[in-house]
Amino acid sequence: MRWFRFGVRAMPMRPPRPGVAVILALGLAAGGCAAAISTQDEVALGAQQAAQINAQLPLVDDPALVGYLNSVGRRLAAVGDPRNIPYRFYLVNSAAVNALSLPGGYVYVTRGLIERADRFDEFAGVLGHEIAHIARRHAIAQLARAERANLLLNVVYGVLLQRPPSTIEQVGIAVGGEAVFAGYSRDQEREADTLSVHTLLRAGIDPRGVPRLFETLLAEGDRAPSGVAGWFATHPGARERLELVNRVVARIPPERLRNLTSQSAEYVTFRNRVQALPPPPRR
Repeated sequence: MRWFRFGVRAMPMRPPRPGVAVILALGLAAGGCAAAISTQDEVALGAQQAAQINAQLPLVDDPALVGYLNSVGRRLAAVGDPRNIPYRFYLVNSAAVNALSLPGGYVYVTRGLIERADRFDEFAGVLGHEIAHIARRHAIAQLARAERANLLLNVVYGVLLQRPPSTIEQVGIAVGGEAVFAGYSRDQEREADTLSVHTLLRAGIDPRGVPRLFETLLAEGDRAPSGVAGWFATHPGARERLELVNRVVARIPPERLRNLTSQSAEYVTFRNRVQALPPPPRR
């Protein structure tokens, strides 16, 4: 069972609806890869997970704020995900510094992260990063690995022990799965960082905002670690990733970096309005 944290409270991700689970299992049995899950099923899975999460999060319902967030996010999704799936972006009234993407085009950003992004290109970099996770189907790949591990272990228990794993053994399996995911997460984060740079560039936004926000968060992490602890926990390897992103940006021809958007009056207004929201609810 996966747990996502926004600094509000931990939320267990329930299993997908039976149809998606069956399709996933059959796909793994046949070939064992995330490609076995269709985009349609991915969107259905994301919708179910989003419904569960939305019932628990303090989502902001200000039409101006939500409208702006979705307009920028969908502009980036149009050039960052060629599948033309409908993207939905949510603003979470939480002081935690974090962002989250679900399969099928669901993206969540906390006010705490927006308050750290002084400039439009930094904010766009966050959205581009989460869109890249969705476009590259990272969550589906993780789910596929979890399902494959569980299917294999159930077969092993059934053949060797003539019984399914006990509750305690299943907990151990889940913990082991988390360790496996940790081994892949840095690669996925690096891929999302790299793709976010190119997504911003295609959208006419200065990609140098991506490393700039890294630098801001790293500096705050050195100064006041508790304030950005959640971001570092869910986005591991930040210093290494900053070096990677700087190398990716350095390879862009200088002429392509001219006349790109780095700041906008609309974003300043948006961020000021976010900062003026009522205080986040207590945990």
